[in-house]
Amino acid sequence: MSRHRAGGTTRLPRRLRFLAKLLVAVVVLTLVPTVAQAAFSNREAGSTVLGTYNIPTPTGVDASYTCSTSSRRSATVTVRDFTAVARATGYTVTLTAPDRKVQTVELAASKRATTLSVASTTSGKYVLSVRANVGSWTGKDPAVFSFTC
Repeated sequence: MSRHRAGGTTRLPRRLRFLAKLLVAVVVLTLVPTVAQAAFSNREAGSTVLGTYNIPTPTGVDASYTCSTSSRRSATVTVRDFTAVARATGYTVTLTAPDRKVQTVELAASKRATTLSVASTTSGKYVLSVRANVGSWTGKDPAVFSFTC
């Protein structure tokens, strides 16, 4: 089955040469690291809705205050009502003393009355603020009232 050449060397049959080349190719491709490549063609569009809402300032705040002039100065504010803000989920009412001590009350949207008290080490200006909330967002401009005790 072998054929001889003029130089005296033996030639392998064609089929055997093909199998040898195939074996070498498989071994080389197995041992050589390959580059991973992937492509994805399924595309899906997402939808995003974006809007803005300026949270209005509460108006029509009906409140009164009393001052304590004892050795411990304090002020008490009673908020009886204020105008509801459209879309509000709640309200933040804050009373700040002259020495920057603060009392804050969170109200549900359906409740618009509360009482706050804060003591101070000094006499001076107290500040009451009422701010509307919509979800986790807080209104930019509160209704602000100040008085001196």
